This record gives sequence, structure tokens and C-alpha cells, in this order.
Amino acid sequence: MNTCTLRFRALLPMTGSAPVENGQLIVERGRIREIQHDASAPVVGKLIDLSDCLILPGFVNAHCHLALSALKGRIPRRDRFTDWARSMIGENEMVSMQNRILTLHAQAKVMARSGVTALVDYLPQAELATEYALLPFRQTLFLEVLGFRPLLTKPIAEKLESFLKKNSAGSRSIKWGLAPHAPYSVSPALFREVKRLADQYKCPLSCHVAEFPEELQLLMEGSGDMKDLLLQLGVYDDDWTPPTTSPARYLDSLGVLDSLTAIHLNLADDDLDLLKAKNVKAVFCPQSTRWFRREKYMPVRELLDRGMVVGLGTDSLASNESLNFLDELRMAEEMLPNVSQEEILRMATQGGAETVGMDCGVIEQGRPADLIGFRVRENPTDWNSVPFESSRTGADFVMWDGKKVF
Repeated sequence: MNTCTLRFRALLPMTGSAPVENGQLIVERGRIREIQHDASAPVVGKLIDLSDCLILPGFVNAHCHLALSALKGRIPRRDRFTDWARSMIGENEMVSMQNRILTLHAQAKVMARSGVTALVDYLPQAELATEYALLPFRQTLFLEVLGFRPLLTKPIAEKLESFLKKNSAGSRSIKWGLAPHAPYSVSPALFREVKRLADQYKCPLSCHVAEFPEELQLLMEGSGDMKDLLLQLGVYDDDWTPPTTSPARYLDSLGVLDSLTAIHLNLADDDLDLLKAKNVKAVFCPQSTRWFRREKYMPVRELLDRGMVVGLGTDSLASNESLNFLDELRMAEEMLPNVSQEEILRMATQGGAETVGMDCGVIEQGRPADLIGFRVRENPTDWNSVPFESSRTGADFVMWDGKKVF
């Protein structure tokens, strides 16, 4: 389908412009050629009649671990993050590659059906890239990096560089990034090496930051449950000196905070100005945050008020009951009473794309035709409210790269 015309009831461009009602959208070679404000204009190519639908950009799942989908329902909730981590590591080691791949594809369908057209994922094994290439998403895949002991720095960095030399250009649908996992799982030397490689190969950089109290205790005091877990796993560095500061300030001291995509930021209230100054992008994962029963979580309102980029993600099924993105929208609305539906939709589209520099998340001339539609029976008082309706379990139309997914 090289050229087609989508006739719509309403369209939310997510560019800050007002909704367009009763118009048409021309798609050519996978990109948006024109937005017409007149539904009676001549049809170009094949007509797709969505005249009873609201159209908006496809959702961007800005943080996921899709390869952990086989763990759905297998990890019990724990009061302490480290107890959850022990369970997750043990269960994950028992997942066969066949089951990992089967559940990966099954849950990708759940995401696609709910309107996701772009995925930002932490990839634990580069070998899985061939499976991700089969998914109907525009993707940024972060190679997940772990290594707290300094002796691991050189071999890990060499392996990463070898991969990036061959694959850094990516493809039309997949771009690569680097993800040093967290301040408690990556050594200072490895953090710096990963940052160097990200700069050299122009890759986005992402990290879990300020997620839970045990992380802060390790960095401030060099003690607590997280140290016990690292010792139990045999990966603790006895020569490591705690930086006695917050996760954000620790990463800044290593020179890796600039333009970082920071996941969670549940305990970063005192560092918001620093995050803003360093052009940090944030990703909020509502259902995962609620699953862990976090008492404190990302101060989204404060980040938005500072003009910072905030995206929306599902995290993994090891700490979430669903990868249906409409569930994330509704949970975000419940958890963020001071953030409007329009702002949440922007986080789910434009914001998510901007966290990693994806060329999607808005509807405007020249942009990729990643589009979703929701059938409407009455004129809502606010078009932004349509995807939040409790009766909706999925999108009624999904197009990715100019091709109908369903």
C-alpha cells in the first residue's frame, strides 16, 4: 500500500495543535503526506474509511523488558526489592529459549492490539534481536549491561564495541542504544566505558535510577540489603567505595548523566534541578510502580513543569500484570491526579519518542505513518478522554510504517 487516504472523525496530532475534525489523512510510502481538514476532498489511492474513529499517533512503550514475558504470574510480590530480585533471577534462569521466544511474540501482540507502534526495550541477549526484528514496532533496543566488578570492564566493553561496529547503523525499524542497568549493578569504570561508546557511536543511553530505598542505602552507606544481594551473587567489589550521595549525583560525578534516559526516578525529588540541567529524559511505569506498592514515585508533575521530557512505559511482566498500554494510561491517570489526560497522552506518544530520539509520536507532514484509531459513537466533550474509557480493551485500527497491522 504505497498511497492511501484515511478519512477520520477526529484527529489528535499531539504537536500542541488543536484536534482536527471530519478530515482526511494522506499516507504515502509509509509517511504522512498531508492532513486535510475536509472529508470531502478527493481520495488519493485506496480509501480507508475511519469516519467513525478518533485517530492519534501510535503509542510508544518507552520502557519494557519484553524478553521477561515468560515470568508473568511467576514472581510473588515482596516487601523488599532485593527479595523480588532473588525470585526474579532464579525464575528467569529456568526459562527455556523456546518459551522466552513464544511469550515474547505473544505479549508483543497484546501491546500491538492496545495501540503500541513503537517499543523501547532492554535487550538482555543480543541474539534475541532476530526475534525483535519480526515485531510490528519501530524500535530502540538497549543492550543491557551489568558488571559491578572492575575486572569485567574490559571484556564487556570490547564485546559491546564489536557489536556496535557491526550494527550501530541499525535498520529502518531498529536503532541501538546502551543501558548500564543501574548504579548498584555497574562499576564506575564500566559506566564510563559505556558512556564513551554511546558517545562514539551516537547511541542513546538509559539506566534505572533512584528506584528503591535499598539502592540509596548502598550508595550512601555501602551497606544494607543490596550489598547482601551482591555478595550472595558473588558480584560485589570489596574495593568499591560508596559515593555517599544520591544516584543522580553519583552518575553525574561519573560523567554519565548528560542526556540520560532515566527510568523510574521514584526517589529523586531533591535532584530535579540537576536532572533538568543535564537534559535527562524520564520514563514513568505506572502499573509496575503500583505493583511494587511504591509509597513514593516519580514526581511527574514537577518534571513536566520544568519542561522535561517524560515518557510512559510498561516495564516487564515480572512486575506487571499486563502489557496492554491502555491499562498504563488509566493507571497513570489514577496515580497522577494533577496531570491531565492530554499530558498523559503526550507522554504516551510524543514524550516516549523523544526519550530516545525516535522520529514518531506525532502526526504531521513528513513523519512516519504510525497511527491508531478508536471508534467513537458519540461526540465526547474532550477528544483526549476517548482512549481512557474503561470499556476499551484495545485500539480499533493500527497502522505502522504505513502498513495496516489490523
